[in-house]
Amino acid sequence: MNTNNLESIYKKAAIQINTIIPEPWEKVMVYSEVDEHSDSTVFFYYPKNKKEPIYSLDIGDMEGVDEEEIDQQLNELDSIYRELWEEFKSNNQEPWTNLTFELYSTGKFDIEFDYTIFDENKLNHYERLIIWKYRKLGISPNGNRESDMKLINQN
Repeated sequence: MNTNNLESIYKKAAIQINTIIPEPWEKVMVYSEVDEHSDSTVFFYYPKNKKEPIYSLDIGDMEGVDEEEIDQQLNELDSIYRELWEEFKSNNQEPWTNLTFELYSTGKFDIEFDYTIFDENKLNHYERLIIWKYRKLGISPNGNRESDMKLINQN
């Protein structure tokens, strides 16, 4: 696989994330799912000197932020992870189903690919995101809904 292409895509993702976030930040955790027919990317970022992460879909609700522009930028981020997925396929690599991209304000990043076949585990995107948030960020489901906690404990 051409590592120059991969590095270029990783850099593009980092630049795009930085463009979306409207304030200084220390760390970003991205969750992206891609398959033949759909893609979905969300992230949580940790503002400088704060412990609680901000959800990417809440950025559009912030004061002084253009919601339409943020939606457009988030769609572009989806496209970048789709490009990464396509890069795997075009190089005859097994395409991942989801990934975690951990980015630091220093420019350092870590990426973890997952190859879980979603049809086999019968979980929908929302359920997979709940599990990911709990495992990667320590975020319990909103209101600690019993059904969501049961989902976490079973997976």
